Amino acid sequence: MNAAGRGRLAGRVVLVTGAASGIGRATAVRAAAEGAHVAGIDVAGPALDTLVAELGAAGSRAAGRTADVTDPDDVTAAVAELVAELGGLHAVFANAGTLTRRVPLDAVDLDEWNRVLAVDLTGVMLTFRASVAHLGDGGVLLACGSSLAIRPGTELLSYVVAKAGVHAMARSLALELAPRGIRVNVVAPGLADTPMSRGIEGHVELGLASVPTGRFVDVTDVAAMALHLMSDDARSVTGSVVTVDAGRTAV
Repeated sequence: MNAAGRGRLAGRVVLVTGAASGIGRATAVRAAAEGAHVAGIDVAGPALDTLVAELGAAGSRAAGRTADVTDPDDVTAAVAELVAELGGLHAVFANAGTLTRRVPLDAVDLDEWNRVLAVDLTGVMLTFRASVAHLGDGGVLLACGSSLAIRPGTELLSYVVAKAGVHAMARSLALELAPRGIRVNVVAPGLADTPMSRGIEGHVELGLASVPTGRFVDVTDVAAMALHLMSDDARSVTGSVVTVDAGRTAV
């Protein structure tokens, strides 16, 4: 951990949603290692508290708030409180997400469809909307997309549609916010080894069949790309969807 505050994000505040586990947790840890102050949001309060405590024990400034990204008042209040505690934002990683079990079109449940879009698409917009006023010139908005939005799988319609919307949202916002110097990008993982992936029966087995390397994407690899896109090393990158998918979309 970079307790001395040196690194590509030294002294900058990075907000991560879905920070308590998986890609979000790995990104929060990596951001702290690069000298960032970390603001975390998640619905899983105890796991988020554990992350914040671990980062603090390692010498990093970190704070967390329990909030639901589908609730506009909840996420707006959480972002404002974190900014008051840690300072204005440099980068926001809208990573909170959910998955759905595989079903054919004629079995799609409308409540489940609405739930997935609320978290995976609307939640990204609400996170960005709540955060953009706290970004200075040169800030970064980053979303977690998916290789499934580029090379769609079957029977995961709500998830595919939501993530495709995230990709389009980022491209549109990259144009809208360019005059302010705010960059907007997507990191699109393949099948990552996360509690979400393992929580859906059969998802891993079916997903790995479409991965040329035949292996999971490590969450630390996704975090490394996320940190690159947040850093000044990527200052010319905006409106891009960057894949970290072990070759899945090359097929």
